[in-house]
Amino acid sequence: MRILRHIALILALVLPLAALADEAEKIEPTPQRLFHIERNKNANIVVYDAQVLPDSNLVEEDPVIVYWLKLAEGGHRKGLKGIEKKMAYGFSVESREGNRLVIEMKADVGRNLVVDVHEGVYRAFMEIDGRQALLEKIYIFAEEKFPIPDVKYLELFGIDVEIGKELYEKFIP
Repeated sequence: MRILRHIALILALVLPLAALADEAEKIEPTPQRLFHIERNKNANIVVYDAQVLPDSNLVEEDPVIVYWLKLAEGGHRKGLKGIEKKMAYGFSVESREGNRLVIEMKADVGRNLVVDVHEGVYRAFMEIDGRQALLEKIYIFAEEKFPIPDVKYLELFGIDVEIGKELYEKFIP
């Protein structure tokens, strides 16, 4: 009988520790803002974040997440709808070398972007006005038409990687 009590006591002490160990293994990544998309329709923005682990590596699956930040509706976060991922704001990872990603946007922004570390944080790099830049935002001006909005132009905003100067480019897709 004493042996059963000892076993019960040991299990009572060890099982919660095992549960804590499982919890410790579920490390949540920290988001690092890469860039966002603004539109003329309203104040809501589409946000692109790198998912970074405590060891500074990107998450293996879904290293970049995309979501709405509903600034026109109280500022809450909301996931993209399937059609939005497929046609407008989604992307595909074209290649990955360690923590460096080459991303192709579903929307026609005219070029790929690269996710890599810059001064200790993950950033999105894109050519803007013929220069390598840290992409900060994309602005889309579109007319609402059924079933798909008619994009009239895009504006790219960033910082020149070499000289730190603000860069801007407007183009028609």
